[in-house]
Amino acid sequence: MNVHPKFGGDDAGMAGENARTRTAVRTVIALTNDPALQKALEELAASDAAVSVVVVADMRALTDELMQQDSACALIDAAALDAPIDAATDAITSQFPDLRLMVAGHGAEQNMLATRISNQSVFRFVHKPASPQRLRLFLDAAARPVERPVTRKAEPATAGKESLARIDTAVRGKSPQTLAIIGVVAIVAVTVGAWIFWPKGVARPDAAPAVAAVNQDPAIADLIKRGMMAFAAGKYIAADGSSSAELYREALKLDRNNATATSGYNRAIEYALRTAEETLLAGRLNEASAMAESLRLIAPNNSRLEFLNTQISRELARANADSSQRQALEARQAQVRTALDRMSDRMRVAAFVDPSTNSAISHFRQAEAAGPGDPAVRSAREALVAAMLTAADNELTARRTPAAKRLLDGAASINSSAPGLDVLRRRLEEVISAVAAAASVEQARTDTPPAAAAVTTAPAAAAITPAVAVPIGPVPASSLTVLRKSSPEYPQRALQQLVSGWVDLEFTVNTDGSVKDVVVTKSEPGSTFDGAATKALLRYRYAPVLRNGEAVQQRAQMRMRFTAQDAK
Repeated sequence: MNVHPKFGGDDAGMAGENARTRTAVRTVIALTNDPALQKALEELAASDAAVSVVVVADMRALTDELMQQDSACALIDAAALDAPIDAATDAITSQFPDLRLMVAGHGAEQNMLATRISNQSVFRFVHKPASPQRLRLFLDAAARPVERPVTRKAEPATAGKESLARIDTAVRGKSPQTLAIIGVVAIVAVTVGAWIFWPKGVARPDAAPAVAAVNQDPAIADLIKRGMMAFAAGKYIAADGSSSAELYREALKLDRNNATATSGYNRAIEYALRTAEETLLAGRLNEASAMAESLRLIAPNNSRLEFLNTQISRELARANADSSQRQALEARQAQVRTALDRMSDRMRVAAFVDPSTNSAISHFRQAEAAGPGDPAVRSAREALVAAMLTAADNELTARRTPAAKRLLDGAASINSSAPGLDVLRRRLEEVISAVAAAASVEQARTDTPPAAAAVTTAPAAAAITPAVAVPIGPVPASSLTVLRKSSPEYPQRALQQLVSGWVDLEFTVNTDGSVKDVVVTKSEPGSTFDGAATKALLRYRYAPVLRNGEAVQQRAQMRMRFTAQDAK
């Protein structure tokens, strides 16, 4: 048996206390004589102390190693075999049915193993040459446990707990469409078991919590229900307000301590990340990029998302090295440019929503479909949403609420997390209420008898004025046109200590475009950057805000960020 020494991290050979405190090692048994593949495996093991690699030269040595390594996965290089790769995989999987088997090769071998890949007897196919990063992705996927339901007779006193254990085991690895059914079965099993086997003479638990759950805020209950349905349908994340993560997030806005909404939100993000990673492993880069972009809009600070984006960028770079892939990329980029040019043309004439086949939104959707991860698409998204919010603000000023609602709904379908969207939605509700109040007053005045009309005319007119007047609330600063910016002076102590943070500001743009009445609404950390941000904002200059052809004062809000690494 020709077995190379195990490759590991810097502490791979340590013994004693250090060895006992290390994380569990994932072992890969690799059958290959390809120097490039062996080097990639060495680099993987050197960069991750939790990975151990054993290289063997033939099938007998591979079998011997697998007999000794209970939790190992195997990697077979098709070029290292004398026999056909399909026969070799059949032989090894028949002997080790639970083995996570990966095969390295080229297109011909992949075609030969297509059926085995689809039925998961071959867990993953690795295209050569393989990078350490790609091997790590496959190994991480192979390391995820797949547990099978364990059937055993439950004792009466613990029937409910064992039922839950079996159900929890069965849920792992199942598709989310079955989760709702499995959840119902779990609840029924525990409830019936507890009721039947509850000790006599001891009061059974009261049903008040269930009643409380039923009597919770109807809006929150509806959002949670829709979030569960979206999750069961596999729609974990999107940017149009209809996904599971977005619906749970809206519920948390109403009740940030709601445990069901918090759990649902975290579960939706987890499944979305897992789906994106599996899509990337399957080689569908466009789909993975689209999922990553949706995740960025909903959970931009997720640590796994940063790693996913790095892997997507590397895979895109590798794919683009091929000439045919490069030509396809250039064609997609041309489609993106054409669609974005048409979007800009429609924005100039304020055709944001209509007509449906030739609107700014429809052309943006075409660009997004052609290049979901393109930076130009990301910039276009922000520009289009900002323009639509500005147009909606103008419609609200003119009290054209139907047009304003269509613009706000359209902006939400592109980015439900857009800054200022919630502010304008609240203002829409205020305008609708004000218009309804004015209509009621006018109706009451019309129904008043002529003799009394003269007496009540003045008070009625006075009542109309405050009902119709609608204050123009703060708008996102990104929706205004900046003529001059000013970089803030980074506080010296914060710079020396590499402290980063941000400041939320609210301010007024004068009719001449200058800035006044700056107020800090929130900042992090503490008040470290408040003074620097305020001084910088007062030096800004904006284009005057026009309403009905006249310059007016406009209240606005913005977040100014301070990054120590960029300031050094």
